[in-house]
Amino acid sequence: MQQSTKLYRSILRDKLVEVLQKTELVEEEKVCPNFPIRVPENRLPCIYVSAPADRAEAITHGTPVFMRTATLVVQYFCSFVNVEDAAQQLDDVCYQLEDAIMCDYEFQAMIELIPSFDTDVVFNADTGKQIAEIRFVMLCKYREEFNPTGSELTQISGQII
Repeated sequence: MQQSTKLYRSILRDKLVEVLQKTELVEEEKVCPNFPIRVPENRLPCIYVSAPADRAEAITHGTPVFMRTATLVVQYFCSFVNVEDAAQQLDDVCYQLEDAIMCDYEFQAMIELIPSFDTDVVFNADTGKQIAEIRFVMLCKYREEFNPTGSELTQISGQII
């Protein structure tokens, strides 16, 4: 893995955004790399991609080498009128999401393994429009090695956000 000023899980998230922007699931500008605090009804259908967590486990003694597991979440939102029609359409979208991610060579080359993924479909009729959500949660494993001599302290900076 190469040096970056970004967390690798964020790099993976951004690559997933790029992959999904190439599909015909939604318009390119409706694929967003963030968390859906509130889904605007006038932007449906839309896709949010986030990388909310990762875990590191040491795989060596001495030199710090870790097996990282990043959690990536893809959320597809759309409105629906008829639940039966929506269910079939969402099954099709689930297939297309999985296919786009699992068959993208560049994304797969960035990781070592996808040990598991979960797909959930949720219907919400409590809003003005009836909204359906597909939540695709995927674990991605990759190695991370830290330079034992560390980073120059002048390269480490912080800011209050």
